[in-house]
Formats: sequence, structure tokens, C-alpha cells
Amino acid sequence: MNNKHVFALSLDNTLARKLLSILAIAALVWATGFPLSLKNANAASFTNVSDTLTDSDLGVRSGHTINFTVQTALNDLGGADTIFVDFDPTGDNFQINNLEAADFVSESGLSVVATCTAGPGEFTLSTTTEAFTLTICANDVIATSTAISLPIATTSNIVNPSSAQSYVVRVESRNQGSASSVLDQADTRVAIIDDVVVTAAVATSFTFTIAGLPNGTDVNGITTSTTTSATAIAFGFLDPTVNASTTAGQRLTVATNAANGFTVTIRQDQNLTSATGADIDPFANGNGNSTPGPWSYPAGTLGSENTYGHFGITSEDDLNTDEFGTALFVGNFATTSRAVFHHNGPSDGTTANIGTTDIGFRIAITSLQEAGTDYTNTLTYVATPVF
Repeated sequence: MNNKHVFALSLDNTLARKLLSILAIAALVWATGFPLSLKNANAASFTNVSDTLTDSDLGVRSGHTINFTVQTALNDLGGADTIFVDFDPTGDNFQINNLEAADFVSESGLSVVATCTAGPGEFTLSTTTEAFTLTICANDVIATSTAISLPIATTSNIVNPSSAQSYVVRVESRNQGSASSVLDQADTRVAIIDDVVVTAAVATSFTFTIAGLPNGTDVNGITTSTTTSATAIAFGFLDPTVNASTTAGQRLTVATNAANGFTVTIRQDQNLTSATGADIDPFANGNGNSTPGPWSYPAGTLGSENTYGHFGITSEDDLNTDEFGTALFVGNFATTSRAVFHHNGPSDGTTANIGTTDIGFRIAITSLQEAGTDYTNTLTYVATPVF
């Protein structure tokens, strides 16, 4: 019986020792807060994490819009919490040059500032060559579940890697600025790729036509008194009566896809000349006016043959400056080419002052103009597109 009591006592002592050990461990855990340490050692994860680039090409500057949702509140209690963004944590392929607070444009959920003020949710910025840190200002708090958006301008000098592949962008929040105490963390990726070069070709097109106009057509404020065709202007017998004139016209059309438009000029190969050598001089009185002016009749001064008659032109086109106004004429198309139609872009062949215009020709003579039934010259239009 004594042996049985000894054995029972031995069992009781062993049990007691186990109970004491359990109690001691429990007391240690309670005293040191061991479960809390385990919680801090395992960071939570940001949610909704992304980084959208403005340009994914190799080696170029790109803007970034970094989005994430905070899971652990940030504050400055006992030290300022931080948000740390690291481009390519395992390499050095991104380059950050001169990133400033002003490069963060229209951020949401917090404000990146150069110097802390009394504003809410403010963070100051510091950088390395491929990461940046935002440090919360005094008395500020970023609450749990706050959605953060950090748009960074293209001009911020964050330079993409020179090799095509995807790269990690890591976002962390850190307790009181200590790199060893991570609150939230998450990785996202961006793809850096060669741009796609798209090519195409558009054939050049240019169509220029001349058409006659019937008698009675209004051309830039004057009315034609004879009918023309695309290749002939027949004035017939001219009336030497004082203040009489004969007017003809032609219609020009241009259709082109020339980016810089076109110009149409006109030039006569000679004055209207008869077989005897007599001629009808340019408007006005042989002066060959280059500045458009109102129509005037030849002076008819005996002994000054260039005042016996003259020939001038007008254009309905505004030449982009309304150069010919209304019923204004020039005579400088005898020794040089004179612009009568112009546009600075593509034209459709139908729209006034862009794709079509009318040209007017006017002759007046005096009784001193030398007789002749064969006055003639040749008019040459030159249409030049500028692609």
C-alpha cells in the first residue's frame, strides 16, 4: 500500500510541474504582448493597387498614376508614418530625376506638399534614384479604407527602363518612418514595351479645271458682256465710245489633298497685238498696276499710244486677304505671273474661295486705238499645289 501512495504522489508532482510550466508561459505571453508582436510582424496588404503609365515605350519619360487603398491608418503618433513607392525593387532600371511635390497633380486622398502647412492629409516628399517616400505631416491622419491616387506628371523625369519586360512597382506604408516596421504592402506591375509604329500612305491628288462663263454673269461685282469657253475669250469688235468697256470671265476649280494648298497664277505671253504691231496695253494706261484698284478708262492722249486702250483682270477669290475687294483690277500679268486664286489647305473644287473662283477680264479703248481685226495673245494659267 505504501508503494501505491508513493506512485500516486509521483503522478501528482509531475502534473503540478506541467501546470506550473503552462502558467509561466501564459504569464510571459500576457506580460510581453507576444500576440501583438506577431500581428505587427505580418504587414497587411494594400488593395486596388495599380500604376498606369502615360507612355510605356523604352527609355522615355512617362507620367504615372499610382492608386491603392489604405488598410492600416497612418498618423504621426510617436513619429511620422510614411508611404514608400519603389520602382523595380530588385533592380535599378527606372530612373527618378528631380521629382518635386509640384509634379503630383490633382492627387486624391492626400496632398503632396513641399512644406507642411495646416492643410489636411499633407505629406512631404523625398526621393532616391528609383524610389520616393511621402512622410505624413504633424497632426495628420489617413484613415483605414482611404483610396489614394497619386498622378505624377510626364514632366517629372521618371524615366522608363531601356529593356522590354514587366517590372514590379512596390507600395508600402511604414510605421513611424522605420523601414523595419511595415504596415501595409503590395506589389503591382507595369509593362515596358516597344512602341508600335503604324504607317500608311495617301496618294497625292490635284485637279485643276477652267470653264467658260456666259454673258450676264456677275464676276466680283462686274457683269460679263460676252460668252467664253474653257479655251477661248472672244471680245469681238470693241466699242471706242467713251466709258465703254467689254467684260468676259472664266471659272477656275481646284480639288486637291495638298496639305498646304495651292496657288493659281495667270500670265499673258504678250499684249493683245495686231499684225501691224499695234497693241492694247495693260491696265491702267500701260502701267501694269500690281495693286488692285477701281476700273478706270484709258486717257486717250494723242501721241501716247499706251493710253489708247488697256486690258485688266480681277478675281473673285479673296486670296486670303480680300486683295481684289469688289471690282478692283490689276494689269501686272504681262511681264510676270499674277496670283489670282489661292488656298492654304485641301480644297474640294466647289466651295467659293477654297475650291472655286471666277476671273474677270475687261478691255476698254478710245477712238485712237489702232485699227485691226486680229489682235491676239495667249493667257497661261499655272496651278501649283504645295504638298
